[in-house]
Amino acid sequence: MKSVRRKFEEAFRKIRSELKDFEGPKFLTGRRIFLLALMAIPALFLTSYFAAFTLMVLTVALSLTVNRYNLNRFGLELATFSTVTMATVFGPRIGALLGLVYICLQMFSGSTPGVYMIWVVPSYAAAGYLTAGLNIDIVTLGIYTSVTLQSIFTLMTFLTSRGRLPKFIQYVVFNLAINFFLFKTVARPFLSAVGVQ
Repeated sequence: MKSVRRKFEEAFRKIRSELKDFEGPKFLTGRRIFLLALMAIPALFLTSYFAAFTLMVLTVALSLTVNRYNLNRFGLELATFSTVTMATVFGPRIGALLGLVYICLQMFSGSTPGVYMIWVVPSYAAAGYLTAGLNIDIVTLGIYTSVTLQSIFTLMTFLTSRGRLPKFIQYVVFNLAINFFLFKTVARPFLSAVGVQ
């Protein structure tokens, strides 16, 4: 397991160095080009793109803010909320695609992605696919999805890097509280505004 982890870490370092070496106008970095391309993908598939795109912009903005002010331990993220609500709106296939896009936007805009992408990215894609087919209240669905994702991530952190587990558990507690708040207060009005509930 450790040799596989080292190989992935080396691959991510290589990608990161290639993105840093990209030359162009100062405002146009390799990372920004990648993020813009990633944000444009759903436009090919979605008819109601505005809500999804707004959540993309908010996900990136929050991720950049969290990284800028070193707030990582507080579990601030919008990928879970965005994935679950948009999967409810657009169905399983687009939900899976959006789950992938939201988590990649969050990871690439706020911090350097690491080996944990191996389980985080597929988990969000699966969450987007699976939550779309469930006929459960959005609040319950969002809370169950948050707990399930964080349980998977905690188990994988335990298996791959136990030394980080105490800090990660702090992140999980804050994250679950924030997602509970978002789904309890914002999800229904948001879906109503989009025309789903």
